Formats: sequence, C-alpha cells, structure tokens
Amino acid sequence: MFDVSAYQNPYLRTGASTMQAVVSLSLEDSGPVKTGSMPLALSIIIDRSGSMEGQKIEAAKDAAIRVIQSADPSTAFMVVTFNETANVIVPPTSATTESKTRAIAAIRNIYSNGGTCMSTGLAAVAREMSSAQGRARKILFLTDGKNEGEKRNILDKAVQRVKEADIEVSAWGMGVDWDENELKYIANETKGSADIIPSPDQIAGAFGFAFSEMQKITATNVRLNLWTPVGVTIKAVQQVYPSILPLTGTPNPDSPRITEFKLGSFGRDEKRDYVVDLTIPTYTPGQQFLMARPSLLYYVAGQGDIEEKTDKKGWIFAQWTDDPVESSKIERHVAHYTNQSELSTIVEEGHKALAQGDNERATQLLGRALQLSEQTGNENMTQMLKKIVTNEPNGTARLNKSASAVDLKSVAVNSGKTSRLK
Repeated sequence: MFDVSAYQNPYLRTGASTMQAVVSLSLEDSGPVKTGSMPLALSIIIDRSGSMEGQKIEAAKDAAIRVIQSADPSTAFMVVTFNETANVIVPPTSATTESKTRAIAAIRNIYSNGGTCMSTGLAAVAREMSSAQGRARKILFLTDGKNEGEKRNILDKAVQRVKEADIEVSAWGMGVDWDENELKYIANETKGSADIIPSPDQIAGAFGFAFSEMQKITATNVRLNLWTPVGVTIKAVQQVYPSILPLTGTPNPDSPRITEFKLGSFGRDEKRDYVVDLTIPTYTPGQQFLMARPSLLYYVAGQGDIEEKTDKKGWIFAQWTDDPVESSKIERHVAHYTNQSELSTIVEEGHKALAQGDNERATQLLGRALQLSEQTGNENMTQMLKKIVTNEPNGTARLNKSASAVDLKSVAVNSGKTSRLK
C-alpha cells in the first residue's frame, strides 16, 4: 500500500559521524492491502464572535450547509460555534437525509456576537468526537480574529486535547485580522493545515475542496517506525513536504532499537517526504552498513491495524570513503529540502521585519526568498512573493508598495509550505 524510498549520499568522508537522508512515502492503491475510503467523523467549527456579523457569518453558514448536503450516510458530523463559549449546534450524527435536514435548520439560526475564545470550540469537539473509533477524524475550523478572549495556555490545553483524540484540523483565517501563528500552531500540532480565505464568498469553495480531500483518506493513525542498530542515534525527523513540520519520536517499549513517529492520516495517491538526521559510529572505508530501516503501521477500515515492512530501496545505508569527490556529493533530494527549509526561515524572518517596520531588512530577506523559491521550483510561494517584492535585473530588490494586506498574510501563513522535487 505504501511505497517507501530513501535518498542520501551513502558515501561519507572517513571519520564523519553524522548523515542526513530523505525518506519519501507514497500511498498507492497497489500491493497486498486493498482499501477504499475511510468513513469520516467531520466537525465544523465556526467563529460566531461579533466581528463575524453580516456577510461573514452568512457565508460561513452557507459553506457548512453545502458540506453537509454533500456528505453521504457513512459520514458522522457535528457543528460547533464559539465566541466566549462553545455552542454545539449539531451534536454528532450520521449524515442521513433526516439528520441533514435538522442540521441545516439549526445552522440557519446561528447568529454572531461576543468575543473570540478558540479553545471552547476545539474542546467541545475533542470531548464529543474522541470516541469516534474507526473513522478519519477531521475539523474544518474558521475564524476571522485573534484569540484575544483567553490566555494562551487555555488554547494550548484545548489543542492538546484535540491532538490526543487524533483529530486533524484544517484551520482558516478569513480576511486579515487573525494571527497566522495561532492558526499554524493549531494545524501543526494536529497534523493539519492552515491557510487564508481572503473574502466571505470564498469560504464555500475552501470548505468544499477540503471536504473532497478528506473523502480520499484511506489510512489513519499512520506511524513511521525507524529501526536503528546499536550506536546509531536519531537526532531529528522532520516532515519537509508538503509542509515543514518537526516530529517527536516515541521509543518502542518492546524494542529499544525502534522509534515511532506519528504521521496522521493519508489519502489516495498522497505523497509526503521526511528528512532523517542521524548520529552514527564511524568505520573504516570500504564496507557498507545499514543505518536505519523504516516500517509502517496504520489503520484501515474493515482490516484493523496493519504493519508493513519496507524493501531495501527504503533503507538508509552508509559507507565511508577516502575519495573526496564521492563524499562531497550532495544528494539532490537532500539539497532540495535543505533549500526549502532555508526558504521557509527567510520568508518568516522577512515578514517579521516587515511587520516591525524594518523595510530595508525585509526587502533584503524577501528578495533572497524570491530567488530561492524560483530556483527550487516552489511555484506557489514564487507567485505570492512576486506580489510583495521584485528582483531587478541588476540584482537589486524592491518592495511593492501596492502589496495588499491579503498578499502579506498569504505569504505569512504559507511560509512553511514546500514544493516537491520534480
């Protein structure tokens, strides 16, 4: 079901004690495990604070209704709104004709007032959906403001409850008066995503596309197990495509040589890449050694938990050499994601400098970011950056004074999204 490949320069200079590799995963409808889509447990969380009044809340209600209308009876769904408190508009229910009719009537009665306390909506879903076993658990989360009605530690606790319940959040900020760092935090902690919806008339399209992608999910609770021999230490594992996301490993209590990394859910034909950093013992030149061997665990509807071994093309090898030409080569996948990580960092620093009014530093950083995005083929980031900065033929960068707040917010919330090597 999963195709796994590892990419690295296996030739290390004599005495080298670290190495880096890219492990690429692709979920394919082939092999011994055949599966259809997972049944969904879908939660829609809508900010109904006072700033949502008018076109925003009406568009959000319409978008939620359209998603529910398109759900099939295998889908379980719920709808929650929040201001200072959460209101479960629609408790968990199957998407039958009768329940959808009742839900739509309830959604039409939603109104906006009050402040913004995101934790209330997230905690309500974690409480109600934590028992939805055997389903892919997803949240569509929409806000137009910052989480100003509560202390950050309260939001942190709610996000952790969602994370522990294995619910992934697709978080959107509508307009520009929200904090990209808050939404990226919610998304990253839950293995979800964050993005901008510039105007109310785009909410339905964003919700609809996300829901169609959720319907492709075929494996949940996917875990990458890395076996390493004695003397090899896993320094870090980081998702690098489709977005940059550090992962935390958990030692296997039954096998001290295995470390487990939770990857979330996968949909049909979905591809993700991970960078693995290892500290390794050194050996004399000539002989090749196995440094890490990945395997996968995941849940499939109707079949339960499945363990999948990998073949040698997914294993990480190392061989020491005295040949400086061989040891100095940088494998192209590793080089690509090194550049993508640098791009993400520069974009974040450039946006921060711009927000602080340091236009000179912002121009320098964002100009460099544009160069790097073009060189690495990150077409989405290139298009966004071109609205903010221009690189002249003589190498001089200049800021676009007509760049909109939407342009700036789009770059900020998408700074960690990467391109795949072509």
